[in-house]
Amino acid sequence: MKTLRCRQEFATLGTVECSEVIDALVTTRMSRKSGRVLEVWEECLRDWNETLYRMAAYAMGAPRHSAPFERLTRKVSYLMCLKERSSRFRVEVLLLGASGLLKSEYFDDGLDLMLNEFGYLGNKYRVEPMQHKDWSVGFGYPAAHPAVRIVQLAGMVAKDEFGVDGVLGLATIEDVERVLGVTMSDYWCRRLLPGGVEVGHIGRDKINMLAINLVVPFQMAYARTTNDRELWNRALNLLEQVPAEHNRLVGRWTGEGVACRTAVESQALIEISHMCDEGRCADCPLERVLHRA
Repeated sequence: MKTLRCRQEFATLGTVECSEVIDALVTTRMSRKSGRVLEVWEECLRDWNETLYRMAAYAMGAPRHSAPFERLTRKVSYLMCLKERSSRFRVEVLLLGASGLLKSEYFDDGLDLMLNEFGYLGNKYRVEPMQHKDWSVGFGYPAAHPAVRIVQLAGMVAKDEFGVDGVLGLATIEDVERVLGVTMSDYWCRRLLPGGVEVGHIGRDKINMLAINLVVPFQMAYARTTNDRELWNRALNLLEQVPAEHNRLVGRWTGEGVACRTAVESQALIEISHMCDEGRCADCPLERVLHRA
């Protein structure tokens, strides 16, 4: 089978050839990801803060709830959140109420207060809540429950550091955790969702995913519009600091001996897996290197 042979031959490449293939693959992948950011930027009338907010919601909802999270940001804009940012509680209520998840099955003694507050905010901004059925609340990991992620998104957006300047300045994974990490309020630290799910802080695995799927593509998109090569390279350097992802697509290659230590390499292996699945051998840099040899 050709794809199996490619994986085996990839594992035998020298350092120079391997770096050439990885660089080409990750450039292709991140160019596409940053291109998606630019599409959203155009939809947002070239408002970078609104774009960042939408992309943050999309990344927070990944993988199962990206689409409903994106719809949520169309109901509650970044400007609305910004106007209420002096109170993190109001940002939480605005997003939870708009999501349609502000139900008694999730929130106990604080529900009446939140419902009353959303009654005011929903009327103020003319927000029509989503439907409960829009969310797959019975599937996936408890920590990825949409209500948990919405509360975490609210905490993120309510931080003064959240914004274009703050995200463009992120250069290390510690920077990402400082700006996008969320420490939950006392109210949420005392709450359990059905099944005993704790509404906790954003874990390191999710921080790593936000670096890969939000920060780096956003920085690269901005770099493309400003022709800022230094920012593009800094984004790539940040990607190199993130540990490699471990999933089915990456495992196809590591299982045959291909080294994968950083997110640069895992993103490259995800990209080449898609090329294989789609039969795009003519676009594959590994194919070119092997033929040249």
